[in-house]
This record gives sequence, C-alpha cells and structure tokens, in this order.
Amino acid sequence: MSDQLADLQRIGLKLHCADGVAVRPHALIPVWHRWIQQRAVDEMLIDVADYEHVPEGPGVVLVAHEGNYSLDLGDGVMGLMYYRKQPIAGDLAARLASLVRTVCRAARLLEQDAALDGGLRFRADRFELFANDRLRAPNVAATYEAFQPLLDGLLGTLYGDAARCEVARARDARDRFTIRVSAPTAVTPAQLLTRLG
Repeated sequence: MSDQLADLQRIGLKLHCADGVAVRPHALIPVWHRWIQQRAVDEMLIDVADYEHVPEGPGVVLVAHEGNYSLDLGDGVMGLMYYRKQPIAGDLAARLASLVRTVCRAARLLEQDAALDGGLRFRADRFELFANDRLRAPNVAATYEAFQPLLDGLLGTLYGDAARCEVARARDARDRFTIRVSAPTAVTPAQLLTRLG
C-alpha cells in the first residue's frame, strides 16, 4: 500500500436502509437533537441541519466534531452515512473497522428509537465505502488495487468470505473514490458489531 493511502483519514461509509423504509429524513431532527442533549454517542455532537429539500442530497445532517452523520438520499438510495473529519488512531485497517463500528452503532440506536416506532431499519449486507480525500485516494484503478487487500480483510471479517461479495468501484475519475459492496446473505448492524468484536 502506498504511503499516501496509508495516511488516509477522511473516510466514510453509507449503510443502506432496508427495503420498504418510509421514514422521511425530517423525522430524525428531534431524534438527533435528543442525541445531542443526551450525548448518545461518544463524539462531540454540535448541531442538526435539514437538507431534505436538496434532491438526492444529504437529507438531515447531525454535525459532530469528529465526523458527520446523515440520513443520505444520494443516488436515489436512502441510507445512514457517516464520514470522518478528524484523524483517528491506528493503521488504515483499524480505521476502517472503527468506521464500520461507528455506523453500525448509530444504525442500532436509530432502529431502537421509540420515536421512530421501528420505521427505520438498515441492511448491513449493502454499503458504500468512500474517501473524502482526492489527494491520498484519487479515483483511479491504482488506488483500488492498493486498497483491495484491506477491503478483502474487512469483508472477510464482516461476511466470512470476501470472494462471495459483489464489489464495484465508481469508475468516473471525477467522482470520489467509492466502493459499493453487496454481501450474499442478509445481515444486521448488530451482527456486524459482534463480528468486529
């Protein structure tokens, strides 16, 4: 792996909502305000912003010092997105595992939130992993080739066999480096947390 990629910190993950979810992003505004008040996650939560009026945009954003959460509507697919803004300790493999933990913990909190009445569910067998750093991770084939061993290790931990997962890279060099993953069997955020230990 190149030194550039090894230093990658600004990474994100979008966990897709389950089929049939009908919750509007706006419904998360009071939920995320409560998270701020109750310090529901181990981050410095700052504010909530409503972007639901933006077509295929970030929906509603929970801004934290360390990273931002959103119920994202990009590419016509609703999902819980988190992207890290601040550095985190460990090598890139450890940072990727930490990213998955962060998203899965938030997904579980949302699934269990009484105010949402069970209306928000996530399918942890589908996600998008992306880099918000075009200098360290340009969207080119060489980045993917350098990244693939780390991805295979992560998918092996999450799903048992990376070779059984469908993996696709965003090909347009104008897009950020993005990998879309589909695992062969259904799995919940709670199961992924258990597998990550």
